[in-house]
Amino acid sequence: MNLRQSTRTTRIAGITALTLGVGLALSACNPSTSSAVGAASSAAASAATPTAAPSATLVPMQTAAGGEFLSPSGNISCEVDYHRVGLTQVYCQTGTPPRSVIMSATGKFTTCTGQQCLGNPGDGTPTLAYGTATGVGPFRCESATLGVTCAADGKGFRISASGITAVSA
Repeated sequence: MNLRQSTRTTRIAGITALTLGVGLALSACNPSTSSAVGAASSAAASAATPTAAPSATLVPMQTAAGGEFLSPSGNISCEVDYHRVGLTQVYCQTGTPPRSVIMSATGKFTTCTGQQCLGNPGDGTPTLAYGTATGVGPFRCESATLGVTCAADGKGFRISASGITAVSA
């Protein structure tokens, strides 16, 4: 193995370890998680990660281009994409009742109601604990007992079993 191959292998191993560590930090979140987890993990977050409100502990996405999360109830799942696979959007859905919402980087969103609107969360999707927030690029999502609120450019939505409503950040 030459130096070029060794450097590439080391770089790939480092990226894999960082991704695994960030994913584990996010999946380890639960209501009893202290802010130390978010603080330690935030050092690994990219510079594009939005800042959290003082009331929410910020946890990084799985990658610098986004990731997925579930609400603690498991009824809400979201995916945040920031220039990932050609997408820059937030997609969230509730399983019961079946509905979804897609938001652009400007905070404009569209909703859909019915089973045809739902996707499948990935296996092993981490849980975003109540009182914590995550995001990348212009997007920031916060988990609370009232639902998940996502915003970009000062506006966005809250999704819960009760419905999808517009919010201003």
